[in-house]
Amino acid sequence: MIWLAWRRRRGAVIATGIALVVVAALMFVTGSSMWSSFHGEGLASCIDGLHGARFVPAAGGCQDQAQTFAARYFNIRLLGLVSFTFLPLVIGMAWGAPAIARDLEDDTTSLVWTQGVSRRRWAWTQLTFAVAIATLTMGALAALITWWYGPLNAATGDRFQWLIYDQQGVAPVGYAIFATACAAFIGALTGRTVRAMAIVAVVFIVTRFSVAVWWRPRFMAGMERTYPVVTNRVPNRLLNDWLYGGGGPGVGAVLRANGERVAGGQRICPPADVACFADVGRGAINLELFHPASRFWTFQAIEAGIFLAFALALTVATVWWVCRRLV
Repeated sequence: MIWLAWRRRRGAVIATGIALVVVAALMFVTGSSMWSSFHGEGLASCIDGLHGARFVPAAGGCQDQAQTFAARYFNIRLLGLVSFTFLPLVIGMAWGAPAIARDLEDDTTSLVWTQGVSRRRWAWTQLTFAVAIATLTMGALAALITWWYGPLNAATGDRFQWLIYDQQGVAPVGYAIFATACAAFIGALTGRTVRAMAIVAVVFIVTRFSVAVWWRPRFMAGMERTYPVVTNRVPNRLLNDWLYGGGGPGVGAVLRANGERVAGGQRICPPADVACFADVGRGAINLELFHPASRFWTFQAIEAGIFLAFALALTVATVWWVCRRLV
């Protein structure tokens, strides 16, 4: 059955391989340019020189160099963001939707099931082949994307931020496997490949959004950081910590010395600029809730595990539907 699955889909596999090589070549060229600039212009050595310090001087700390670097590659970063975000969905739809629905559309299932192949074996083979190709494809792309984003992560401190996080590490592989299993299940229900693709796109986006917004911040208990409003030192934003709450939109809150919340956001005032902190008082503090950068791979593993669990449930449901409901 594996050999038959390969024979039927070898054209698609070859096309996928060619597309992967082309994408890898483009990413290697642009990524090598970014890495060369990152090291050649001294930004890498500047960041290394901070030795992971939690706080850096307000005027300094490699921020000027980092902002210049990030601005130079803003357009290519935006292109990557748009291109990479839906890769798991595209891969999952391409391999999952026709896994079961193609035979239903072509009305070849009766022929297959009369050749000594049980429905269960046929379904598991189709699904295993689709998931394997999707996993290998997305795994290779995720490794390339993670490498490609390296200098941009270092220059922006955004690796843990929404959407940027979703394109790197092992989570995209989990997304692709989930999309494949979901497309196969919907294809089995509807018996139509294109219809399955349309439905799975909606399910995929809703599921991804729900996990990212409501589940991800709660994977682990957040940490709290405070620092004075009147200061010459600020948090090192290049550490890739994830700021996710505290009263402002992803930044934090300003509190008076008595704990009263004044405003959302962050305020930094030099000690000599009395007008800057007159309304909050010299003892005011900034409050931030965050997940440290060291949790990145733990969060990636948790999120990938969630989507793999979804995929397993959908795969079992697909096999059950094929064996019990299709006539």
